[in-house]
Amino acid sequence: MEYFVNLLKIALPVMYLFTLFMYGLAFFLDEPFGIRNQTRFLAATLTIHVVYLLSRSIMTGHPPVTNVFDLMSVVALAVSAAYLYIEYVSRIKNTGMFILSIAFLFQTVSSALVSDVVDVKPVLRSWLLSLHVISAMLGYSALAISAVYGALYLMMYHEIKSSRFGLVYRKLPNLQSLEKLSYKSIIFGFVFLSLVIFVGYVWLPRAFEDFSYFDPKLIITDIVWLIYLFTLLSKRLMRLTGKTVVIVSMVGFALTIASMIVVNVFLPSFHNFK
Repeated sequence: MEYFVNLLKIALPVMYLFTLFMYGLAFFLDEPFGIRNQTRFLAATLTIHVVYLLSRSIMTGHPPVTNVFDLMSVVALAVSAAYLYIEYVSRIKNTGMFILSIAFLFQTVSSALVSDVVDVKPVLRSWLLSLHVISAMLGYSALAISAVYGALYLMMYHEIKSSRFGLVYRKLPNLQSLEKLSYKSIIFGFVFLSLVIFVGYVWLPRAFEDFSYFDPKLIITDIVWLIYLFTLLSKRLMRLTGKTVVIVSMVGFALTIASMIVVNVFLPSFHNFK
């Protein structure tokens, strides 16, 4: 089992790199082979990634949520899975190279530095905790993707305003499509953040003796959820469109990251498993 897991650990960065190469062929060269097979290679890479994390969990006896490098692999999987879903529902593939480079980077670092931790606290062996953490990774990854689409929107907007119609203008989707992609990413992230909050409020009080509903991380998660709820409602009720939507999504993600950094660095939390 250990040999199999180590083999997959080495293979995954290579597979992500090759998948990234396929998307690059399609984006820069309009290469037919890349256009036809880019999504297939991504799906195959995701399948191998799931097998790797399940095999690693069986080998170590706990879900892959016990250290930062395990979590980086989960983030890589979450980013790729969120992107694949968004690509499937939108039928737009020209942004894959930008998104999947994040997954490649995270998995490469994880594969290089992850170690096998067998002796962990009992709570870290819970699959409900794994559901809680993986849902959080999926949610925040989708929100990060939304911010990337927002950045691409503003890049395209600047190109058009400056009357520069180069590679960005020719290869990226139009402004309306980028806005749509950003919005669908927010929906995907919002659904998983809702699941994170549900598991947190139902299960975590039973798992942690020092659990508090006023825990800083819980409060921040609730605030993030409310920010994106406001964004979704504003889109529906106030008919916000275009540049306003992507700026709101980017500001929301920036506030999310800043708040989480403050909480993790300066405020105590029962989420500390050390």
